Amino acid sequence: MQPRKIALVTPSVRMLGARQSLLALARALDARFTPLVVCPRRGDLESELRQAGIATHIHKLPPWRKGKWLVTLPFHVWLLSRWVRKQDVRLVHANEIHAAPYVVRMGRWSGVPSIVHIRLSVTERQMRIYYLSWADRIVTVSRALAEPFRAWPDSEKKVRVIYNGLNVAEWRRKAGDIAEMRAHIRRELGLAPDAFLIGQIGLIGHRKQQHLVVEAAARLKNPKCHVLIVGDPSPGEMGYGKQIAAAVESSGLTKRVTLWPFRRDIAPVFAALDLNLLVSTDEGFGRVVIEAGALSVPTVGTRIGGIPEVIAGGETGLLIATPDAGCLAAAIEGLAANEQLRRALGEAARQRVEREFTIEVHAKRVMELYEELLER
Repeated sequence: MQPRKIALVTPSVRMLGARQSLLALARALDARFTPLVVCPRRGDLESELRQAGIATHIHKLPPWRKGKWLVTLPFHVWLLSRWVRKQDVRLVHANEIHAAPYVVRMGRWSGVPSIVHIRLSVTERQMRIYYLSWADRIVTVSRALAEPFRAWPDSEKKVRVIYNGLNVAEWRRKAGDIAEMRAHIRRELGLAPDAFLIGQIGLIGHRKQQHLVVEAAARLKNPKCHVLIVGDPSPGEMGYGKQIAAAVESSGLTKRVTLWPFRRDIAPVFAALDLNLLVSTDEGFGRVVIEAGALSVPTVGTRIGGIPEVIAGGETGLLIATPDAGCLAAAIEGLAANEQLRRALGEAARQRVEREFTIEVHAKRVMELYEELLER
């Protein structure tokens, strides 16, 4: 049987968590499927896809709700639907909610099934304005994200929870030798070899709460603790990024907190950490938790969204009930002082990633869903 073509549609090419997940899935699909990825422009994701031998189609996706684009939106959908038919695409899959209106319409106009991936919490208004009820299936990355859809009469059939997956072997290869990376990163930071390194890695923004990490750092009494914040702000969060830098300076924390811009070779940084942080106010899954866990690094996270599903509190990491700087500082101090517990949490995190959060497990479940829709 000829492989069926699957169009994966992304609204962005920045290599953040959602696009990393798309790339991993596209590379993991087996011989039954051929992925074609629709990108809004050339960039990091498109380059990675080409290097992996995965076909791409460049088509700008104007923001669906922006007034100046309203007149042209049907034309964009028509062009994409024509491309779907010409390429003999059998299923269309929106990688994120912002691509959903295009994908569900492409599906209807082309007569092929559609899937929308939900990676952050959604409101009833978003369900409506992004036409989520038009999708044949909704995939959420956690049970927490699936809850708002339970009010749908057909939610048991229509909504699936599929956790994100990590290519563990490739990730560890990129991380390199753990001992070597620990020493290298500490030298780069100007730290002693026995410094206790705490990392917050990801997009800089209010949702990720880097200000809370800085406040917690100010409360740490252990002189060996050092906080490393890695990431860039999105265009709408540039002011917040400057606020974080100013807070580090004004609080006299420049020797305790280091800010690094986003770097592509991020796996060695995870490998060098003693502790990972994810203290978001909204998080569908928390990819950094499994990236750290695959390298036996435990995470302290907030009890928000899908984070408690990825961190088994007290087993693979710690959860703080409220986003409070005092609670966060206490959790960090406790793990810094208890190496045996920290290593046990890290080992349990590694085992759970290998059991539940691999790209093989993720791709298997997605391909089962593809087959289900294509057999109709």
